[in-house]
Amino acid sequence: MTLFNNFIVDRLNIEPHQLGAVEALREVPGFLNAFFLSLIIRFAPAKIAAIALLVMGVGIAAYSQVSSVFLLAAFSLVWSLGFHCWLPLEQSMGLAYSPSGDKGRWLGQLRSIHSLAWLVAIGLCMLLLEYLRYEGIFVIAGVCTGIGGLALLFIDRSNNPSGEKGLVLKRRYTLYYALNFLQGLRKQMFITFAIFALVKVHGMPVETTMVLVLINQVLITLTASWMGRLVDRYGERWMLSVSYVVLIFVFLGYALIDHRLSLYGLYCLDNLIFFGGIALTTYAHKIAPPDELKPTLAMGVTMNHIAAVAAPLIGGYAWLVFGYEVIFI
Repeated sequence: MTLFNNFIVDRLNIEPHQLGAVEALREVPGFLNAFFLSLIIRFAPAKIAAIALLVMGVGIAAYSQVSSVFLLAAFSLVWSLGFHCWLPLEQSMGLAYSPSGDKGRWLGQLRSIHSLAWLVAIGLCMLLLEYLRYEGIFVIAGVCTGIGGLALLFIDRSNNPSGEKGLVLKRRYTLYYALNFLQGLRKQMFITFAIFALVKVHGMPVETTMVLVLINQVLITLTASWMGRLVDRYGERWMLSVSYVVLIFVFLGYALIDHRLSLYGLYCLDNLIFFGGIALTTYAHKIAPPDELKPTLAMGVTMNHIAAVAAPLIGGYAWLVFGYEVIFI
């Protein structure tokens, strides 16, 4: 989705309030995540994850047919259904297959592999965009996602926990829910408006977008395992506190700085403090028993998306009325 913001500006000339509405609709499946997962908890996670990635691949490939904001919203909803079903399964499966006492480092290594895949994808985009245009790139991305889904059908299922509960909402997980809510606000400011502001306000071309994401993924690939070890060593509270303090300065910079290179640096810094997500996952593993881990992660995704549904709508209209600076302040 590296090219998404350039695509919607170049092809649809989308306005901030329209983008906010599209993003809010796209995040609705995440809001319903815990309820959906409670219905499928008895099925093998690998099978559900495979179906989720196949649905996601169809939605991404369908972007090749987008010619209006309505179609953009419709196809965004399709791939979002798959993505938000996959999200808690990715986390719980990562924990299930990782060695005990080394969860943070293991999740960091998985994040490095994730970033390495991004690097390959960005390299292909840089080489092929001129020839395939946006449409061809989206089709290839959808097919690759579907292949990932098919690969999950062959995963070893011996580590699947048994006797898992369905829907879980407990007072003792309140802090975890609250942190996920804040993470949802942060995520939407970054995903929805940070790159969009760079493209719409500061005129960042698609080539620069790809280079910027390439730099970020190199940094994450090199540092993710180390970041995971820091979570294991210093604990979730310390690492989350550091990430939130850094975010204050990042968002103030987005609002107050008009120097493009400085904004590129802030984008890289924003991307680099991804360890907050690792810390939240390992925190859930510490506080939830095995039979409640997956539904607890799913409820965390739901809390995350309560913020994620509201933030784009409010932010989009705040941009329209008061200017883009106000949403970062």
